[in-house]
Amino acid sequence: MANSTFIDRFVEACGSSKPAFIQRLLDISYQSAKNYLSGRVPSPEILVVLSERTSYSIDWLLTGRGKKFTDESPISDTPISAGQMRAFVREVCVEVINERLGEKESAPKTFKLQSGDLMAEKVMGESISFPASKDYSAIELAEHLPPEKI
Repeated sequence: MANSTFIDRFVEACGSSKPAFIQRLLDISYQSAKNYLSGRVPSPEILVVLSERTSYSIDWLLTGRGKKFTDESPISDTPISAGQMRAFVREVCVEVINERLGEKESAPKTFKLQSGDLMAEKVMGESISFPASKDYSAIELAEHLPPEKI
């Protein structure tokens, strides 16, 4: 495949080798995304969109030379993968819980409570009941606490 280095750079710039993801990122047809992943070079308009949304340099994308990134930040509505979003939300939740618990400097704590063994728990002198139908995450437990106790 003569154009494999372009394909590698294109996949890196897009952040995925999945046509459906590239389709959404660049607002193009699924078939166009598949064509670009097969080595077809996108039109100048698509290259500009890709550069604006990812900050990758068009020169680097086409030739592999020059600066890899432009000096501009990507547009704020650039789509991200579900895994990236999940990791971000998890990180923010852990930070918020640790802040609320006053443990900013310590490692995050994970709680796994077996709901079959736990019907009610005393928290700072108050009783909080949990349905016995599932396991609870730290976030779900925090939601049941009165705000003044967090």
